[in-house]
Amino acid sequence: MPHHAPARASDLGPALEFEGLLAQLVERADQMMRSQSRLRDLIRVNNDLTSNLDLETVLRKIVEIGTELIHAEFGAMGVIAEDQSMEQFITVGMNAETIERIGAMPEGKGLLGALIADPSPVRLAEIADDARSSGFPAHHPLMKSFLGVPIRVRDSVYGNLYLTDSKNGQFSADDEELAEALAATAGIAIANARLFEEALYREKWASALAETARRLIEDEDDQHLGFLVDRVKELADADMVSIGLVTSARTDLVIDRVVGSGADDLMGTSFSLGETVAGEAIRSGEPVLVPDAGLLDDHHFTTPTRLGDAMVIPFTIGAGGAGVLSLARLKGRADFGARDLDMGMSFASHISVSIDRAEARTTKRRVALLEDRSRIARDLHDHVIQRLFATGLSLQAVAAELAPADAHTVTEQVKEIDASIAQIRQSIFALHRDPEVTSVSLRARVLEIVDRVESQDSSSPRPQVTFLGPVDLMADAPLTDDVAAVVTEALANVVRHGQATNVEVVISAAAGRVTVEVTDDGIGPGTSPRLSGLANLRSRADSYDGSFELEPGPEGGTQLVWSVPV
Repeated sequence: MPHHAPARASDLGPALEFEGLLAQLVERADQMMRSQSRLRDLIRVNNDLTSNLDLETVLRKIVEIGTELIHAEFGAMGVIAEDQSMEQFITVGMNAETIERIGAMPEGKGLLGALIADPSPVRLAEIADDARSSGFPAHHPLMKSFLGVPIRVRDSVYGNLYLTDSKNGQFSADDEELAEALAATAGIAIANARLFEEALYREKWASALAETARRLIEDEDDQHLGFLVDRVKELADADMVSIGLVTSARTDLVIDRVVGSGADDLMGTSFSLGETVAGEAIRSGEPVLVPDAGLLDDHHFTTPTRLGDAMVIPFTIGAGGAGVLSLARLKGRADFGARDLDMGMSFASHISVSIDRAEARTTKRRVALLEDRSRIARDLHDHVIQRLFATGLSLQAVAAELAPADAHTVTEQVKEIDASIAQIRQSIFALHRDPEVTSVSLRARVLEIVDRVESQDSSSPRPQVTFLGPVDLMADAPLTDDVAAVVTEALANVVRHGQATNVEVVISAAAGRVTVEVTDDGIGPGTSPRLSGLANLRSRADSYDGSFELEPGPEGGTQLVWSVPV
């Protein structure tokens, strides 16, 4: 057999070079195919993410897709709040039991905090080898390789995407590029979701404000304030909403309406403004954000310490009135943002309009009532009194021609007619008086006292009050106070000692003196009257060089006479 000599290396050179080039070409083709596959996956992901506007769904989907495309065992996303703290942390790859055993979400320290402080990609073969790593909490699975990229749109950073434990051993530069592309898509998706949520939020508030404005204009219902409080609580997702009104002296705040947590404890309570948060808001005219409403306890504004974030919004009422709209959420819930404050201020202006309109309607009804009373009083004076007066004159003429016994009977009836005329005149004056407005005239003060005594003790007879002479002209403010005190004490004695069926109060101004006479047909004060009250009446009379007497009445009972010179 012929013998073949072995091939020389120089003869194999082109073959080896060709095989090397072919291997490189196959590797490059494989890389291109993988890149194309990842590119197709990324395009699919873009369509999925940008078409979904539910923010919570978008965030979780981003992490799930990141772990799938980059072949990671675990994935997470940290959402950054405005103060650069970790607002939300979403994990993929760990079961619910493990997450529960780990406990609270990360606070943004260590390696995670480094990405927040410097939003640049971080790729590590071993997490433990990095000086910024602070280890893992108890029950946390151990992790080796790490890839973190920021989620941003232009200059706005929304958070970071974290991937750990590459199934290929460690993350490659291609993995980092793909993660950055995914993070860019995620940033757009988050921005779109937030813009959409913001649009829905403002649309909801705008619709509510328009509805409220329409209701304020068209509806004459007095319950607008309750409707507004309920509406703002619902829209702001608050746990407590209250309306506080400043008193006329501008020293205290009274809680006029409150719904939600602690409502029963707060309703109707009052607080001194002083250095309170509400006082600060009213003085500055600017809303105040309170990080922890529990701190308001020190300002005597509210009591439920379980409340967390709160905002206090001032508003004006009419020419000089003021109030505050307060909203609070329970501890642990999300804080109020700038948009909540803007919308709260809009609702506070509607509350101001509602209160103004309610007061205007009340004033309108009061004027209508007084006009109706004036008409009744005019009819009583022009018709009833004139007819009674004419009847009395006719009876007096008849009595002059009768025998003495009969004439006496007729004369007594004339006196009754005169007394009826006096009572009708008193009623006419009362009709002209507005019971909702405090009056300083002596007549009004006495009638208010009579009304109060009757309301406090319905079993006692209503005193018959008669005014003789220009009592309002002759009594100045101090004397009016003294007369009011005399009438109050005298009627209190009648009620206290009881059994009276008739009580008469006569206030007269004549011959330079103002006199108060209170007569009843009861059992009298007895032998042990309450000396302190009577001594007070005597002291008031002595201060004017006047007189005070308490004696049995001409027909039983008691007669009190208090008289002072003017």
